[in-house]
Amino acid sequence: MISFEEITERELLKKSELLKVLGHPERLAILLLTYKEEMCVRELTEALQISQPRVSQYVGLMKKLGILSFRKDGTKVIYRLSNSVVKEILNILFV
Repeated sequence: MISFEEITERELLKKSELLKVLGHPERLAILLLTYKEEMCVRELTEALQISQPRVSQYVGLMKKLGILSFRKDGTKVIYRLSNSVVKEILNILFV
């Protein structure tokens, strides 16, 4: 069982940020796409039909929060969902 007294304010903030990411349809779609395969910003932009700056902003936030990881392929940056907690949540949501 979770004991509230043992949870730090920093942990609460981090979990809150994670829930904000999951609570936005476009960001949630990015997570679903990058769960199945690695994708660059251009591919995400095309798949979602949203602007490149918006996708870049979302990806930057998720990278900062440790949700997405990346690798470079020449000049391209390729992203993938790497956070096991988020993967579990997506499995629960989309079973």
